Amino acid sequence: MYRGTNVAYELPSTVKSLNDGWLTTYQSSTVVAGLFAIVEAHLLSFVKDEQHFHKHVGNSAKHALLIFTYSALFCFLSAAVSGLILTDEFGELPVRASRKSDPIQQGTFDSGVIALLETYGAKRGWLWVMWHWLFSLLAGTVCLVTQVLIYVWLEESDAVKITLTIVTVFSLLPLLHLVPRPAGSRKGRNVVVSS
Repeated sequence: MYRGTNVAYELPSTVKSLNDGWLTTYQSSTVVAGLFAIVEAHLLSFVKDEQHFHKHVGNSAKHALLIFTYSALFCFLSAAVSGLILTDEFGELPVRASRKSDPIQQGTFDSGVIALLETYGAKRGWLWVMWHWLFSLLAGTVCLVTQVLIYVWLEESDAVKITLTIVTVFSLLPLLHLVPRPAGSRKGRNVVVSS
């Protein structure tokens, strides 16, 4: 049954904070993915031009570079579109929540963040779009870095190759934060000792 929209409705502060955080993340990532897609389009024309390579560079290396360039381009385009869909999803969440009777009467919710957002109007299908967005963004980033590193290894001196390989590994370290850890791997870290 359709309920009218309560125009005076405001999300509870915790839900609003979650929604605003996700919305900001999706909006900014959409812009970044779009900019990287533009960069990849320019790099594609660069990679396809034979003048940018020494004569000793083989076709298989050029093909690998081309594959990573196209892959990054499509991944960033995909991340941008997914980010737009998710921005729309979370932009509409307050309106959908205003059409429901208050789902949480006591002010306490005993479940995770995803269930909380779905209780307040996030569609069940948003989760697979979020995973698609995240994978596309990460895969595009890895492809972009790999493509630059391949070009460095094809065209630069040994000192530059080694230095930039180390810099590349260091620059990708923050991505390890996104790798899921097994349950219980945080045991013993937050120990409070009372006297």
